[in-house]
Amino acid sequence: MRALFYLTKQSLVNNVKRAVKKPITLLIMIGGIIYGVFVIVMLGQLVRTVKVDSVRGLLAIVTIWTIYMFFGNFASYSSRKGIIFRPAHAHFVFPAPISPKLILIHGAWMNYLLSIIVAIVFFIAGITVFQIEVWRMLLFFLTGCVLELLMEGSIMTYLYANDRISAENMKWVGRIIRAFLIGVSLLIILYFRRYGLTLESAWSFFDWPGLQMIPFVGWNISAYHLILLGPAPLNIVCTTLYLLSVAGMFAVARHMKCEGGYYEDAAKFADDYAEMKQQKKNGEMVTSVGKKKKKFRRVKEHYEATGAKAIFYRQLLEYKKEKYFIFSKMTLLTLFIAVFFSYMMKDSVTETGMPQMILLGIVGYMTLITTGYLGKWENEIKSPYLFLVPDSPIKKLWYSTLMEHIKALADGCILCIILGTAWGVRPGQIAMAVLIYTVLQANRMYIKVVVQCLLGDSFGKTGQDIIRMLIQMMTLGLGIGAAVLVGTLINIDFVFPIILIYSIIVTVIIGLLASFRFYSMEQFA
Repeated sequence: MRALFYLTKQSLVNNVKRAVKKPITLLIMIGGIIYGVFVIVMLGQLVRTVKVDSVRGLLAIVTIWTIYMFFGNFASYSSRKGIIFRPAHAHFVFPAPISPKLILIHGAWMNYLLSIIVAIVFFIAGITVFQIEVWRMLLFFLTGCVLELLMEGSIMTYLYANDRISAENMKWVGRIIRAFLIGVSLLIILYFRRYGLTLESAWSFFDWPGLQMIPFVGWNISAYHLILLGPAPLNIVCTTLYLLSVAGMFAVARHMKCEGGYYEDAAKFADDYAEMKQQKKNGEMVTSVGKKKKKFRRVKEHYEATGAKAIFYRQLLEYKKEKYFIFSKMTLLTLFIAVFFSYMMKDSVTETGMPQMILLGIVGYMTLITTGYLGKWENEIKSPYLFLVPDSPIKKLWYSTLMEHIKALADGCILCIILGTAWGVRPGQIAMAVLIYTVLQANRMYIKVVVQCLLGDSFGKTGQDIIRMLIQMMTLGLGIGAAVLVGTLINIDFVFPIILIYSIIVTVIIGLLASFRFYSMEQFA
């Protein structure tokens, strides 16, 4: 066990050393910590503002967090993808004379650390913000840091390290757990379908007896009810069941025989995880670990083109081979945001009297904050043949990114039409919002080309994205500020055309600068 602790300590030391050598990484870490503290403080003020700084307010927040962690952890554990192993583990840690159970528990230390940090935050908030007695919060803290971690570690050990159950039967165990999670989700959905998605029904949900009766997660929530609200017949029974289940799972996990049968799956997951991290570094939008074999459609179309147009038609053929054509995970994210906000914010947006401005704000946020489209255009810059195409750099840039503009137009239609129709925005303003979204996405891509050209790989993908976002905010901020000023003083209808025209002009200028990248394969930096 000391060897595992030394490995963790040395890994942290090495990460800090690498961060010091790269100032941008250190700045991002410091900024992330400051941002985290700021969010916690603002959440505390928000709790006081909306007047939920009571015992039931804390209970509501803890219930949401417990359900979220339960679904996230156990869904990943059921498919043996909840613990992060590195490729080095397969070569140095797995062959070492250390108990496979200890290696497994050590591999999940990041999960435990998150739970402990959250428990500490709840403990401090419970005493300072929610004005709860210290002895109750101590019991609360022990429940979160001892009972929950024992339960989580025992179930994790059982699912990973059980050598007595065959691989096929273990798959069925995982399916049963996933079916249970789906059943709990359906139960919650049916509750809100019956009582409606309102503030009153949400508050009633946290006191709903059926929630406390759900095995494991409901019993856990019932223990918090017992600690914070005092004894009641239901929470006494459910808390007793929770304690018995924790003790039972711990006894099973402790006496279970394990000889390292999970090493092979863990080694494969380590390779898949390393590949996923590399994809994220390249700017790709990755939502899962491990790739399934990609299937392509057969395309019968035939195109002929010369010069830079050939780049566009080659990309068009490649997208036609894709299962969903130009639609990607970014499209699903856009659709989810549009449907969610169109339903959840409809009343509050209508009350403001300016739904078009809120739509414009969401468009700007989606463009500035999200990583957006990696697509096939970035691979064009890495291909030597691109620089041999007998055409001008401007045309090469345009035809290399044209498919991404079409993708942005499609996603912009999904976002703006759904939100605008639900919020009662005029059709002309919806159309301009779609065009603004498309132009801003083009602006983002061209700025990214300029940043890569000037900085190279010295700042990494994360540093490039931050610099790109700052440049985009500075270049577009003047026009947006002027548009808002004109809209406030003269007419609100002028905001959309001013922003659209200004963003087109700025994007064309940045596109001309980005075209210099297509003169030669070597970067300036």
